[in-house]
Amino acid sequence: MGTRKTPLASLLAASALVLHASRADAYCQTTLCANDTSGVACSPAQANDCGTPLHWAQGCFGYSLAERASKSVAYASLASAMQSAATAWTTTDCGNGSQPGIAVFDLGPIPCDQKEYNLQSGNANIVLIHEDAWPYSGAGNTLALTTVTFDLDSAAIFDADLEINGTVDLTTDDKKVQFDLTSIVTHEMGHMLGMAHSATLDATMFIQYQAGDIGLRTLSKDDGAGLCETYSPADVSACDPTPRRGLATICDPPPPEPEGCTCSLASHRNPVHAAWGTLALVLAAAARRKPRR
Repeated sequence: MGTRKTPLASLLAASALVLHASRADAYCQTTLCANDTSGVACSPAQANDCGTPLHWAQGCFGYSLAERASKSVAYASLASAMQSAATAWTTTDCGNGSQPGIAVFDLGPIPCDQKEYNLQSGNANIVLIHEDAWPYSGAGNTLALTTVTFDLDSAAIFDADLEINGTVDLTTDDKKVQFDLTSIVTHEMGHMLGMAHSATLDATMFIQYQAGDIGLRTLSKDDGAGLCETYSPADVSACDPTPRRGLATICDPPPPEPEGCTCSLASHRNPVHAAWGTLALVLAAAARRKPRR
């Protein structure tokens, strides 16, 4: 893909972030704002900041990998990439040797290979690869999509699903890197934890990805500061990572949402389903990522 850039073009307000000079502790959190809408809250503050940060209230969550993985990416490679992503976020330094009060668990393979959230039955925070076709618009220029379901009263995250576009050239090692799977899922893990896009050039949550880059595997100080703000250091060793209403290994798809809708509201204050974290290929010139220090 040469020098083409890959913006992580958010489907939420994070897409409107304005670049500013890199500085310590610059980050954005995804939030629940007034009128049941999603938004961002950033440090330094931005003009449109609003709301309560999305978060896993119990202090942990567990994800499940679709057991089929893909023809080009073995299950073990996907599991390794996700484990690296989880470790990068949960072991970040919050100061004085402390770590953020959030834990992430691999709950193993399951037969289900669909994004979904069930209101009345068990769930799975699914990680899957679409290898035959990308089921959304932008099939030729999208690398991944994270969908989070959250509570409209508390901003607590109920479910997070990660879909990866396997029709592009995903690579899993450091040789002849095309679109580095570990970098992609490390960025998307940030969204699963409630982080929004950052305007800091060397942050893992920065809005652009350079083809061939493996730098997103390692968090910047800004990424870590954002997670520590969302999840203050705490003992989460006894946390139960079981998905909401129990782990569901078999798919039970809900009714399809209207095409083009990025969030849907049901009556009686059911949770919101919000999708963001899309990586889209474009040819437009953009600011080059600074080398990771």
